[in-house]
Amino acid sequence: MLLISNGYGEDSFAALILKELLELAETQGVALEVGIVPLVGEGKAFEGTAQRFPGRVNLLHVSPTLPYGGVYLGSFPQRVLRFLTDAFRGGTRNALAVFRLLRNCPLSFDMVIGVGDILPLLLGLLGTGRKVYLFACAHTDLLRVRKKPYERLGRITALFFRHGTAKVYTRDAPTALWFQSLGIRAEFLGFVGPETPPGSCRKKNILFLPGHRGDWERNFLFLTETILLARDALASFALHFVFPPEQSATQVIRAIQKARGEFAAPSSFLLGQQSISFSQGDYFARLGSASLIVGFAGTALEYAAFCGIPCIEPCLKGAIQANPHFLASRQALLLREALIPGGDTPEKTARVLQEVLENLHAFQERAQQFARVTWQGQGEGARNIARDLLSILRTVPPKRQGTELAVDDSRNGTR
Repeated sequence: MLLISNGYGEDSFAALILKELLELAETQGVALEVGIVPLVGEGKAFEGTAQRFPGRVNLLHVSPTLPYGGVYLGSFPQRVLRFLTDAFRGGTRNALAVFRLLRNCPLSFDMVIGVGDILPLLLGLLGTGRKVYLFACAHTDLLRVRKKPYERLGRITALFFRHGTAKVYTRDAPTALWFQSLGIRAEFLGFVGPETPPGSCRKKNILFLPGHRGDWERNFLFLTETILLARDALASFALHFVFPPEQSATQVIRAIQKARGEFAAPSSFLLGQQSISFSQGDYFARLGSASLIVGFAGTALEYAAFCGIPCIEPCLKGAIQANPHFLASRQALLLREALIPGGDTPEKTARVLQEVLENLHAFQERAQQFARVTWQGQGEGARNIARDLLSILRTVPPKRQGTELAVDDSRNGTR
């Protein structure tokens, strides 16, 4: 299999599907190998699965960490500027490198899987000549305000979804119905995300997320100042930061020191009198015990909302992702009752946090009701998609492949 993923959030979805694919293949005795092509960043989300299944996961390409990570939000001039910045800072060169890699690849793939939007579909289709099995996590009916047929999708994208995919898996049931009405072979097989046990959000744990983008350090300092201002309300809670996996340990340590944190242990620090633990990239493992999420994130907060966990998201005018446009045009529609808008300053966000903690149970009930309505109790989406893909793959006669492909790293032009 070839797996192409288009972004940090998409990598998290793809990593869940990859894990389920390899577990099911091992159970069924299928000798499955998966080549990974992350289109943004170094594919850190796949490292755990690659270590667990040595020789089964091959990172075929390493992409540059783009300044805006493929997220172009804000006013029209801001969107254009951010797109051009990514394009000239390696985005265009990277897309061409991936296309050449797939066109000249000595491996013969039995199946191509895309996670994201039209870009992995185009690269998979044009690069390998095979129709793509696409998990279209970038599109959802929840974002359609006027409910016009091609709203938030576009006719060209719909055309490629109809004729360039073997099948489209959707992130929720309403999106599958919408795609089917456009002639797209689409199916919803359940919520793709971490399964949280009932009552898990009753635990008194709060997760803080600075995000993956280039402004993660500024976001971290914003959140630490918020914690100091709301320290009395937070005294009875366990606090934990999940830093992005792309940053080095040195960068994380420097950020904590800049916030005047004092290290109490290798994975915890003191902020004032508050002890705070931290980790990198293990958001899913932490989510199941969280009662509240506070942070600057996109997909991570969507996961929390779909699991019925309330989310506070601050809004900064100059933020790469958590800016007013992002909250109004995307997060407010995606997270609905689970979203609690924070402020544009630590002081305002601290007041919001204090108000939420005073009546946390009510906010949790609202978020859980949203989750029940949106994905209708259908869980295990990653496993169901993996099961469907393997059932299709078993009908394909195996091919002999005697050539291994070196990792292609577009950041330095070497291989």
